[in-house]
Amino acid sequence: MCGFSGVIGQYSEELHKQVMSALRYIHHRGPDNKDVWSSSNIILGHTRLSILDLSDHANQPFTSKCGRYTIAYNGEVYNYKELAAQHGLINLKTSSDTEVVVELFAKLGVESFEKLNGMFAFAIYDSEDNRTYLCRDRLGIKPLYLSKLEKKICFGSEIKALEKLAATSNDLNAPKLHEWFYYGNALGRETLLKGVERVMPGTYVVIDCGSHCIDEQRYWSVRSSLPEKANSQVLSEDETVIKVRELLNSAVKRQLVSDVPVGVFLSGGIDSSAITAFAAQELGSDLSTYSVKFDYDKGINELPRARQVAEMYGTNHHEFEIGGYDVADTVVKMVEHHDHPFSDAANIPLFLLSQQVGDKTKVILQGDGGDELFAGYQRYNTLANFRRMKLLAHVGSVVNKFLPENARSHSRQRYIDALLADEDYKVMAALLTVESERVPPTRVLSDSYRSNVERYDFGGRYKEVAKRFEDQDLVNKMLMTDLEIILPDIFLEKVDRSTMAGSVEVRVPFLDNDIVDFCISLPSHLKVKKGQQKYLLKRALDGIVPADILYGPKTGFGVPFGYWLKGPLQELFWDSFSRFKLANSQVLDETKMRRIFADFSDGRRDDGFLFWKLLNLVIWANKNKVSFG
Repeated sequence: MCGFSGVIGQYSEELHKQVMSALRYIHHRGPDNKDVWSSSNIILGHTRLSILDLSDHANQPFTSKCGRYTIAYNGEVYNYKELAAQHGLINLKTSSDTEVVVELFAKLGVESFEKLNGMFAFAIYDSEDNRTYLCRDRLGIKPLYLSKLEKKICFGSEIKALEKLAATSNDLNAPKLHEWFYYGNALGRETLLKGVERVMPGTYVVIDCGSHCIDEQRYWSVRSSLPEKANSQVLSEDETVIKVRELLNSAVKRQLVSDVPVGVFLSGGIDSSAITAFAAQELGSDLSTYSVKFDYDKGINELPRARQVAEMYGTNHHEFEIGGYDVADTVVKMVEHHDHPFSDAANIPLFLLSQQVGDKTKVILQGDGGDELFAGYQRYNTLANFRRMKLLAHVGSVVNKFLPENARSHSRQRYIDALLADEDYKVMAALLTVESERVPPTRVLSDSYRSNVERYDFGGRYKEVAKRFEDQDLVNKMLMTDLEIILPDIFLEKVDRSTMAGSVEVRVPFLDNDIVDFCISLPSHLKVKKGQQKYLLKRALDGIVPADILYGPKTGFGVPFGYWLKGPLQELFWDSFSRFKLANSQVLDETKMRRIFADFSDGRRDDGFLFWKLLNLVIWANKNKVSFG
């Protein structure tokens, strides 16, 4: 796992210095080596976290044997040995996957991208055709940003790398703000900074280094993994169960490839327990497992369940207890690591755990993706029974009017409104936010600024993606939409920034190519059955994961940002807001904010997530001197 940055433009000493500066700011992504390669119209910089082939020969940027192609690469390709054997890549200088990726490209060109099974983002420069290829893995596990200016094109693993290349403006990308108010992040291609874009998952970008023309192509999509014919399932349910078990076992085994120790973040839930079980079959006591109890998890303690799995499989188990006593400092650090007001508060415990683990284990396996592939969330169950739930929502909308108005009734009404939305994409968009159109989060804005923000549809990304799956039932439509939106833009971004901040490489076996392709092809009734979420996965893990974990209630800790905002973060919030107001007085209405905050503090409404988002927004805007227009 690593980080890289690059500039396409006329070489100069100043540009070279900017690339070196950019690498210093993403040093946490790769503290083991730093280097820069350049030609007359491109500069590539790379900072390395050494995982495969620890020798200097595998340092990057790395040039192919023929001398034509140079790569800067972040990630891991787990099937690199198989690809090297299949395509006759012999006499290689290293034992790293980096060399296989660039040599395979030298042999197959862009057709090589779809063959890579892993998590990655990379830039390859073709010195003969004077083109640069930027490519990102199928589901967006690894990040890649791009900015086109008048005389140069810049790219990098994090936005801060582009900032140091003088490739970002301080202007807010206003059309994305309405969406951000509902989801806590900008979704899809555009970010909250004008001119800074994501390279989309499953795509590659070809840049002519002379003309600076850009062409984007998709090499994989969720849609491409769907069977050509409806009801094309050929396996019985029992055979499907066996197949899932085999695929997960193979994926975990494949992702253990490493020249440094490998561990597992073991929460005591189904997904991490399954990964531990399969990994321990290969590594035994050489496998380190890490579990944590936080002092702010509302009494939920998963350590006993995690310990049960660790003892069952004989792992080298470690337990930590981490406090949130210095939460204000941590919040500021996380805004800096995300480079924008990212508002999934689960980044905090993941960051704190990675800080504990980083000096012990560089590579960690984690269970992300299991819920989105095997239907682990309550919303999938709701959609599997949508007609009945919609009927109940009609009844509930009447009953709710006669119940006491409080935080719980507002939450209930939001859920009712989501179920009664008139289009599928609106149902999905509403189920994925705790905010409500009935009482919109934008009500904290000044009247004039609010009217400008609300011109843009906050559910536009859901409308765009849902269209691709019109032939699917509502459960599969939600699952596939989640794979294209919430997984890359929220969950995987959280994992990457939180763990790379501690120089820890997190791998996600559930997102192995073979598992993803197989799960996408399955009918939804195998994922949610008789009211049971993760039905298929639970059957596949029966006898592997302890029954009380497999069939017990789903737990998990919540990050108490609402409590923090009323207590230890309240001073930081209002101080940051005061600074923000000095530069952007036209944006937020202080009178409205204080009234809404008072209702929140008194428990009349639960607007914790709204103020958590605002805290991240004002910290980010103050640090980066963002202009809101």
